[in-house]
Amino acid sequence: MNEREVIDWIQKRAPNFGNGVRVGIGDDCAVYRPTAGEELVFTTDFLIEGRHFTQPAYSPQDAGYQALARGLSDIAAMGATPRFALVSLAIPEVAFVKPFYAGLFGLARKYQVTIAGGDLSKSDRVHCDIVVAGSLPAGKAVLRSGARPGDYLYVSGPLGTWKKKPVPRLDLAERVRRDASACMDITDGLSMDLDRLLRASRVTCELTTPPPVRRGATLEDAWHHGEDYELLVASPKRLGKPFHEIGIVRKGRPGSPIPPKGWDHFR
Repeated sequence: MNEREVIDWIQKRAPNFGNGVRVGIGDDCAVYRPTAGEELVFTTDFLIEGRHFTQPAYSPQDAGYQALARGLSDIAAMGATPRFALVSLAIPEVAFVKPFYAGLFGLARKYQVTIAGGDLSKSDRVHCDIVVAGSLPAGKAVLRSGARPGDYLYVSGPLGTWKKKPVPRLDLAERVRRDASACMDITDGLSMDLDRLLRASRVTCELTTPPPVRRGATLEDAWHHGEDYELLVASPKRLGKPFHEIGIVRKGRPGSPIPPKGWDHFR
């Protein structure tokens, strides 16, 4: 296929649920019409061959699925509902396109995400940059910086093992928006992301219970492994399942009592 044929193929098959998108694939820009009292949140993420995934350990379908799942996890952490995504893809061979988008489109349909545009190019290895937009009532976005002394700290599920097809916790977005004072998704290791949340909120914490550990992992993995795609939540409320309490927010020097040994791109 040439470039025009690839774009036509994508345009005919890209999920389109409306979601406020008036103009999608095929124009210079997507056009979104917000509703009264609505606020948009945006996230962007890379998926780079050799850095985030390798072939053949990942199929093109797996790569497409994860490219969107990473962004949807961020949307869930804000307490938002996903609306649309923009996908830019650079590939060595055009044969990668159809299975990649099959994986991405399947996940988009599951969560009713409109694919509103993007870009295509050729590269010596696969690079994907995805932008995901979500919406929520104005002023209700849940930030990392909202944790307060006395809040309880929770994780939304067991940690410690790599997930080829992570499940973004969009099932918890409404609950996060209602009950959380701060939230972020756990992608670089709990120790790293806990430190980030506490520093953003200018607090520290007392750790009371070890995090839950996935089968086949160790407690060390649960603290530092990353790629969990669960949520780290601070809340003034006692939360029930699926949340697991791990500590209490305290006044003190900002940061975590556990050294942050998770993933750092530049370390």
